[in-house]
Amino acid sequence: MNNRTWIAGALIALLVTFGAVQAQNDRLIIGATAEVSGFDPRTATDVPSFERINVIMEPLVVFDRGLGLQPRLATSWELADDLSSITFNLREGVTWHDGSPFTAADVRFTFETVLDPDFGAINRSLYTAIASIDTPDDLTVVFNLSDPNAFLVNNIARMPIVQDGVDATEANQRPIGTGPYKFVSQVRDDRLILERFDDYWGGAGQIPTIEFRVIPEASTRLLSLEAGEVDMTQGQLPTTELDRLEDDPSLVLERTPGAGYTYLAFNTRSEPLNDVRVRQALNHLIPRQAIVDRVMAGNAFPGISMLLPTMPWFNPDVRRYDYDPELARLLLQQAGVDFDRPLRLFTNENNPARVLILEILEFEFAQIGLTLEVRAEEFGAFIARVQQTDDYDMFILGWGGQLDPDRATVRQFHSGELGSSNYAYYANPRVDELLELGRRTDPASPESVAIYQEASAIVVEESPYAFIFYTEETALYQPWIGGYAVHPYSANTYQDLHLVSKNR
Repeated sequence: MNNRTWIAGALIALLVTFGAVQAQNDRLIIGATAEVSGFDPRTATDVPSFERINVIMEPLVVFDRGLGLQPRLATSWELADDLSSITFNLREGVTWHDGSPFTAADVRFTFETVLDPDFGAINRSLYTAIASIDTPDDLTVVFNLSDPNAFLVNNIARMPIVQDGVDATEANQRPIGTGPYKFVSQVRDDRLILERFDDYWGGAGQIPTIEFRVIPEASTRLLSLEAGEVDMTQGQLPTTELDRLEDDPSLVLERTPGAGYTYLAFNTRSEPLNDVRVRQALNHLIPRQAIVDRVMAGNAFPGISMLLPTMPWFNPDVRRYDYDPELARLLLQQAGVDFDRPLRLFTNENNPARVLILEILEFEFAQIGLTLEVRAEEFGAFIARVQQTDDYDMFILGWGGQLDPDRATVRQFHSGELGSSNYAYYANPRVDELLELGRRTDPASPESVAIYQEASAIVVEESPYAFIFYTEETALYQPWIGGYAVHPYSANTYQDLHLVSKNR
């Protein structure tokens, strides 16, 4: 082989290698914890769906990593002095993925369909303070309020805007947005492919293709990261591996206090769980500290109420349910109820911590002679069971993004229309009254603190939920990923993927 031939061969090999590396850098692979329930933000409520939705679509304002509100499709907003309206000034020059301009009509359409009782928006109750919507021009939206709602802007931040007139089925299956990446294809329970939107108002992303790869089993997802097959993930990891991962220089692990909690819900329509004394007794069978230490490896904090301890509205004096099986047995004897059948307890199989808690509770209940029929289901089937039926006695689930007391209480514990996610079927007139009053009260006032402290004390006492632990968010990613950091509100963790780089 002469020198010229050798040099030519070396150049070809170098170009092939460079091309292979560049191809790797052109695709960001995200290990997703579960499949989406759908892509329409008006009907989806689960974190896995919004992780993807918030890459494709955008709300008027977003929560940053400090949980402050930042402009997105709106550049500014103003609440009227008498709380009768909120005015949003929209960003100029924004286009949808199909090339049409984003205008105030899209915002009006989004929220009018959310408010339409026939549409079926699960979180409709969060927006019912909106009486009407005015669009004086293409870049101005005025929400006229029938009732003051001090927390409405926070809820608006959780509602990405859909295109005016879009078909609901199409929005749920093939979404069009204004976000940095656009929908290409989906193979359910396998992967979702997104492509860079070159005309994105915030600047085209650095990575041409995003792939969400569904890997529900946490240990399998970790193995994929360690093998370099996946670039990043945020969500539950095997908690026993966290200490090791923090010391592993080949991966980057970030942890931050989250904005939610994991809970055990009691179906208060189901006998004998319709007896508050039974719910209180069962609450004492949960070894919260042991779950935090052993199941979560310290990656959590024992649960107390629906309000995070970091909130000014948190009530430190609510009833505490210490782990005490003998007290549980005594309370059940005092209640004098019969357990003439196993109690059915459900959770989702893709969350290893919840599956372990399922097994722990099965053991703990058995220690005082109670039988549980436990079942870990595929996430979509489990959510459908909880949201569309009352075919359960108990379930283990979590709430994320509980950034204000209204979000943490009204959907879950109001007994009327506002309680759109009251899957425990809890009802207390005083709680209803307090939650309605809380929306009309200045959040910075002592009155607001007193309202939510009283409401949380009543709910914890009557125990429609047993609060197991407050969450900590974990993100794991490769060292070749830049511009990314863990987000305390997991639904928003990928909203800035256009700022992420990959240099493998």
